[in-house]
Amino acid sequence: MALLELRDIGKIYVSDGGVAVGIRGVNLSFERGEFVAVTGKSGSGKSTLLNVISGMDSYEEGELLVEGQPTSHYLQPEWEEYREKYISFIFQDYNIIESFTVLQNVELALMHIEDKKARRARAMELIRRVGLESHARHKGSKLSGGQKQRTVIARALAKDSPIILADEPTGNLDFATSQQIIALLGEVARDKLLIVVTHNYEQVAEHATRHVRIFDGAVESDHVLRDTASMPEAAPAEKAAPADKKQKTKQMIGNGFTLGHTIFTSKPRLSAFLCFLMIVGTLGIFLVTSLFGDMQMLFAPNYMFRHIDGRLVLTKQNGSVFTEEELSSLKSEHGANSYLHYDALLDEGAYNTITLPTGEDEWDHEYVSADYVYEKSYGDDILGRYPQERGEVLLYLPISYQTDVGRNSILLSEVLIGRVQYKLVGVKYYYDNNRMPECLFTEDGFRTATASYLLTNNSTSNGEIAVYAKDGTLVKRFSLYDMVTSFELPSDKLYIDLDEYHDLTKGTDYVTEVTLKTHYFSYDSYFDTGIAAGTVFTNSFTGESITDTRPSYDAYETGNAQALVIGAELLCQTAESVLEKTYKQASLFFGDDEAAHIAAKRLRDAGFIAVPSDTTYEPNAAEVILSVISCVVMGLGWILSILFLSFFIRLCSSRTLEAFKGDMAIMRSMGIPSGVIRIGTYVRMLIALIPAFILVILTAILIFTTPKFSAFFVYLYPWQYALIFIGMIAITLRATHNHIRHLFDESVKKSLKGGRAE
Repeated sequence: MALLELRDIGKIYVSDGGVAVGIRGVNLSFERGEFVAVTGKSGSGKSTLLNVISGMDSYEEGELLVEGQPTSHYLQPEWEEYREKYISFIFQDYNIIESFTVLQNVELALMHIEDKKARRARAMELIRRVGLESHARHKGSKLSGGQKQRTVIARALAKDSPIILADEPTGNLDFATSQQIIALLGEVARDKLLIVVTHNYEQVAEHATRHVRIFDGAVESDHVLRDTASMPEAAPAEKAAPADKKQKTKQMIGNGFTLGHTIFTSKPRLSAFLCFLMIVGTLGIFLVTSLFGDMQMLFAPNYMFRHIDGRLVLTKQNGSVFTEEELSSLKSEHGANSYLHYDALLDEGAYNTITLPTGEDEWDHEYVSADYVYEKSYGDDILGRYPQERGEVLLYLPISYQTDVGRNSILLSEVLIGRVQYKLVGVKYYYDNNRMPECLFTEDGFRTATASYLLTNNSTSNGEIAVYAKDGTLVKRFSLYDMVTSFELPSDKLYIDLDEYHDLTKGTDYVTEVTLKTHYFSYDSYFDTGIAAGTVFTNSFTGESITDTRPSYDAYETGNAQALVIGAELLCQTAESVLEKTYKQASLFFGDDEAAHIAAKRLRDAGFIAVPSDTTYEPNAAEVILSVISCVVMGLGWILSILFLSFFIRLCSSRTLEAFKGDMAIMRSMGIPSGVIRIGTYVRMLIALIPAFILVILTAILIFTTPKFSAFFVYLYPWQYALIFIGMIAITLRATHNHIRHLFDESVKKSLKGGRAE
C-alpha cells in the first residue's frame, strides 16, 4: 500500500472574479524511502502540489489518500491532525518564528519528546548538523537568509515525520552548504518520503530516486531513477510505546504551558504592553467593584430592632412604663443574663455621633455615626484598656481613623460622644468599613449617654435652660442641645460659657447656683453689668455659699451665654425624671437568639409584647420600589462598567494576539497539535494577568496597611476579590477564545499570507 496517493487531484483558485487552475488531473503515488525531485517552470504548480499534499491548501477535484485512507472529507481539525502525524515542511520563504531563538524553533518540533533534557540534546544535535551551533541562542530576526533556511531544515528534520516536503530548500544557501544540506536530506530520506521542489535539478540528482516534472499544472513526466527496494534499508528508528489518552493529555498540557511561556518571553515589549493592558483592566474592575461594593447592603435584612445576638425587646400591652423592680424580676424569672431599662441608643446608630479630630487645629473634626454598646468584648489585642468608670469609653473604629486616634498609644485624652465628654481609655481598629463604629461604655457610662441623647435629641423632653437676673428678669433661654456633660463636675454644679468662641473643656467657666424644676433648669445670677469678682453664689440644694475669686467678666462685651456644661449625675437625674414617666420599652439579654425566642414565647403568653432582635419586617411599597430602583441602577452601572472594560480589553488584546497570527500559522504548518497551540495561547494571556493580580493584591495590602487609604475604598470581602479575579480571567479567556476560533477557521495558507511574524 502506497504511503501517499493522488488520484486526479485538481486545485482551482478564484480571485477578483477570475478563475485560475493551480494543478489538474494529477495522479501520483509515493512510497517510503523515496527522494522525489519535482521540477518545472515558475508558476507551473510545483508549490501548489506541495501545499495540497501537506493539507495547507484544499483540493476541489480527485482524492488524496494517506496509507489508503481518503481525505476529501477532512475539515480543518482533521488536516491539523494529519500534519501533526505525517508532515514536515521546509518552506522557500523560511517561515521561521523570528521572535524565537534557533534553539526554540528546533525544540518546537520536538514536543513529542517528553523529557526536556532529551529534547534539548536532540535539538542541539540537529543544530550542529546544519552548522548553527554558535547561533543557537540567537533570535530568528538576527539571522541571515541562509541561517534562517538552515534553522528551518533542522526544525523539519527534528519532527521525524514520515513525509518531508521541501520547497526550494537550498535556494538561499551557498553551493557548499547546499551540498551538505542535500546530503543530509538524502540520508534522512532512507526511511521517509522526501519530496523536494527545486529549480536546480543537478543539486539533487546524486541523491534523487525519482524525478517528476510539472508543466502547466499537470504532470508532464514521472521517471524512477533508481529502485528504492534494492537500496539498503536504514535501521528502523526506535519508537516509544504508544501513550494512553491520559498520558497524551498530560503531555499536551505540559507542552502548552511551555509554549505559552516561550511565546510570552519571546516578545518582551509586546508582552509588557499586554501586562499593562491587563493591569488597567483588572484595576478598573477593582475600582468599579469598590464603587459599587456597598450594593450588597440593599439586600441586608430589615431588622425591626438592632440585632444583638440574644437580645429581646420588651414592652407592655397596656402601654405603661416598666419599673426597675419589674425588669429585675423578669430577668430572674426568665433566665436573662442582664437587662437594659432605657435601650433607645441601641437602635439609633445612625443618629449617635462621635466627634473625632481630623487635623492639628482644634476646629478640624469629623462627626462619625456609631453604635453604642456595653457588656461586649473585643479580645485582648486592644490598645489601652477596657473602660472601668462611668466617664470612660473604648472606641471600635475603622482603620482609617488610626492616624487621628493613635497607633501604639492613646493620643486623645478626651472625646465628645453625642454631647458628653468621655475619657478615651482604649481603642481597637477594624478594616470592614461597611460596618458601623462602636462606643463601648460601662453600664453607668451607657446610662449617661442615653440621658444626653434623650434630652438633646428627643423632642418630647422639650428641655431648655432659662437664665434670670436677680430681679427675676429673663436674660437668656437656650435649648438643651447646647448642653455638654462633664464627669468632673459635682452633681449640683452647672458651668455656663459666656464666650461663644471659648472651648468648654479648657477654662474660665463660672460656677453658678442651679435650681431643678421638673426638666427645666433655672439660673440665678446678676447679669446687669456682668459677674463681678467676689460674687457669692448659693447652692439651692445644699445651702452652701460659693465665692467666685476669678477676675470680673463682662457678659455684654463677649456676648450672652452660648453653651453650658452640666455634671453627669445631674444630667441622669434630669433625664430619668422624664424617662421614668414616659419610656415604655426595655431589653433583656440572653445567651443567644434561640434562648431569646424561647423567652419571647413565654413572655407573650404572660401578656407582654416581646420581639427578638433578629425579627425582620416587610418594608413598605415605597421602600421596596426605592431599593429595587437603587439595586437596578447600581447593578446596571456595575455591569455596564464591566462590559466596557471587557470590550476594551478584548479590542486591545486582539491586536496583540494578531501580532502572533503568523507565528501560530507557522506552528500549524509544522503540525504542532492544535491543542498545544490553543493551550499555549491561553497560557500566554494568563501569564500577562499575573502582574495585574499581584498589583491588586499589593493595592489591597496598601489599603490594609496605610490607614488613610482605607477611607477611600469600600471594604471588599474575599468573595469580591474572587469575583474580580474570576471576572478578569473570564474576560481574558473569552478574548483569547474568539481570536483562536477565527484563526483555526482559516486555512494555514491564508493565515501564513495574512500573518506577519516579527
